[in-house]
Amino acid sequence: MRLGPFAARVGFLIASYALGVASARHDATPAIAERLPVAGSTPEAVPSVPARVAPEARPAAVVEAPRAEAPAWSRVAAKAQAWTVAVRADQSYGAGVAVEKAGFVLTNLHVVDGAKLITVTPFGADAIAAELIDSDRELDLALLRVPGPLASEAQIGHSKALGVGDEVLAVGSPRKMYFSVSRGMVSFPNRFLDGVEYIQTDLPINVGNSGGPLVDRDGKVVGIVSFILRDSQGISFALPIDRAVARFGEHLRAADAPRRAAPASAAVAERAAEPAAVGPRPAR
Repeated sequence: MRLGPFAARVGFLIASYALGVASARHDATPAIAERLPVAGSTPEAVPSVPARVAPEARPAAVVEAPRAEAPAWSRVAAKAQAWTVAVRADQSYGAGVAVEKAGFVLTNLHVVDGAKLITVTPFGADAIAAELIDSDRELDLALLRVPGPLASEAQIGHSKALGVGDEVLAVGSPRKMYFSVSRGMVSFPNRFLDGVEYIQTDLPINVGNSGGPLVDRDGKVVGIVSFILRDSQGISFALPIDRAVARFGEHLRAADAPRRAAPASAAVAERAAEPAAVGPRPAR
């Protein structure tokens, strides 16, 4: 029987649909096979929600211990005044440092040199007669002793720890203004003049400051105010307390301060490199 055009077209469509279905099934097979586990017969498990992983234990934040704040300058000044003494030697006057409660006072030799009568006056107390028991002309230092105990003694620091720009304070008797306090900073911590090491500062030092203490930010003595340069401003010098302790160590109880002076060779080498300086004028 011969099919008409319409029947032939319908037959073609049915045959095409059957082939398409078969083709679709064939193409889908590989996709389904790829989902099977490749290492066993167990069907693929339903993926589970991953458990929350605890964050890695972090080290506790390093909290730096708060640095102890430096005491107010008013407290430092009050402490320094307590163990500063006014020194009178005949017609000369200056200051000194009570370095030992047993009665030892450190000052500049040029303040008391050759004097017949020496007195020291502690802060808030009466004048006491004193005697010169030891001295060092090169360092311009003198050690005095009074017959009775002193009310307080200085805390000895380390002059070697000073650096440029460190703030310092001085107590003295400028123009007979006893126990006056001035403040400044270190200009150069190890200036050699005539073979001796000094601490150069910009402190306003005047006549009468000689022998007084140079005090650091912690309120410890780091030097003995010694002199200024002639015809200059803001250029003053103090002998490092380390040198004083090394020289009079048998009298000073400063267990935490260095007990030895700088090697002479180092001082000579440094002095050779120093430019010529104007001669010092003692601040008496």
